[in-house]
Amino acid sequence: MITATRYRAQVEINRQSQLGEEIAKAQAAISTGKRIDKPSDDPIAAARVAEIRRAQADQTVWSRNIQTAKSVAAQVDTAMSTAYDIFNRAKELTLAGASESVSSIDRQAMVQELSSLRTQLSNLQIETTPTGQDLFPVDAPLLVSTSATQRLPATTQRSTMFDGLSYTHGVASLDWAIGSAIDAISTDDVATRRTLADASLTDIDTAINHVTNQRAAQGVRMAQLDTAADTVEAAATQLSEERSSLEDTDVAATVMKLNARTLSLQAAQMAFAKVNSNTLFDYLR
Repeated sequence: MITATRYRAQVEINRQSQLGEEIAKAQAAISTGKRIDKPSDDPIAAARVAEIRRAQADQTVWSRNIQTAKSVAAQVDTAMSTAYDIFNRAKELTLAGASESVSSIDRQAMVQELSSLRTQLSNLQIETTPTGQDLFPVDAPLLVSTSATQRLPATTQRSTMFDGLSYTHGVASLDWAIGSAIDAISTDDVATRRTLADASLTDIDTAINHVTNQRAAQGVRMAQLDTAADTVEAAATQLSEERSSLEDTDVAATVMKLNARTLSLQAAQMAFAKVNSNTLFDYLR
């Protein structure tokens, strides 16, 4: 009988110890805000949280890639806008320089400005990003990973932007259009200057159309990057919400569980103390 009593006491001690562990676990879950401290707390949820954590790490990399690509794409768009302004100004100067009333001194000033515009255009070709990479790469642009299955460019190849235009005389670069304007305005003979200027204006219009088309293509690239950014953001939000539902503590439910376990433990301790206050003679009666 004494052995049985001792066994029941041990069982009760173990039960109270288990209640104490559950109370400590609930207190930790409330204080940390996380209900999973180790995989054994919820193996299935812990495995899924590990998968989500890896996915979130990938999302972080992709988001960083996209932001870098968007910064480069915006810089490219600015460069193309500058090129557009350069040719619009070149057109204004060519129109003014073709007039028979313009003085030689004025034409010299126009030629100097056109030469300056030509230099600006040349500088755009070799412009670099803040990291030192070519804004318009000589080779095909690097593709940026924006997801596990998608890679997008942020810019275009230098030759696509600045070379291969079909002018009235043949194929040449953007630079050639400004060079023809300089040659036209530098001509002293009015009739010849006007003829050359007319041909140059046609070439400049071709250059303007080319730059406009390149800006449109760049706009498509920028839109693709924006869409990729939205997709990554939506996926990140979804993963965060799922991880929270698996990992975060339901404070209200945990507090109720904590209170219930605390009351159970207190009651068990009081009962255990009462039972074990009896002497051996009480059990032998």
